[in-house]
Amino acid sequence: MFELILSFLAAILVLYFKSTWVSLFSTVILAAVVFPGIYSMLFGAPFIPTSKKRIAAIIELGNFGGNDSVYDLGCGDGRVIREVALKDVKMAVGYEFSIPTYFFAKIKTMIGRGKEIIKFGNFWKKDFSDADALICFFLESTMKEFERKIWPLLKPGARVISNEFKMKNVEPDKTSDGVYLYVKK
Repeated sequence: MFELILSFLAAILVLYFKSTWVSLFSTVILAAVVFPGIYSMLFGAPFIPTSKKRIAAIIELGNFGGNDSVYDLGCGDGRVIREVALKDVKMAVGYEFSIPTYFFAKIKTMIGRGKEIIKFGNFWKKDFSDADALICFFLESTMKEFERKIWPLLKPGARVISNEFKMKNVEPDKTSDGVYLYVKK
């Protein structure tokens, strides 16, 4: 979403100023800021805010406690991991790869003085062997990749809470309001 706004603003700058420097600046902005967001939309999911009803279902199914290390993969504006952090978990980390969305989440965390940690990064390249719970809101194709790449590496007892989309070859342990809970055996 933020990527489209930035692309639109860059196009307006180029059309309005008709300057080589403005064109160069706009191209650099597009390359540095917009392309990681497009990558995250294609290989993760676009940023779509999670409703309060779904957040409540995630919290209920996650049953988060004081010893849990929780990761939100593609945390968007951080609203879900922020609610998880309020459950006094050991660690609540959200990963975001879209630069504008990441900064938006960081600003919301700083203003709200939240306990969650928002990190910029590609979650596909992270180690989740210590994860007690992973939260994701992926598209169907991304859930297939998650099931193939990350699910096998999780420790027994690790929980995956997926908003909207299911894993194809793993049966959920529980469901609530379109949110699926999986527990690694």
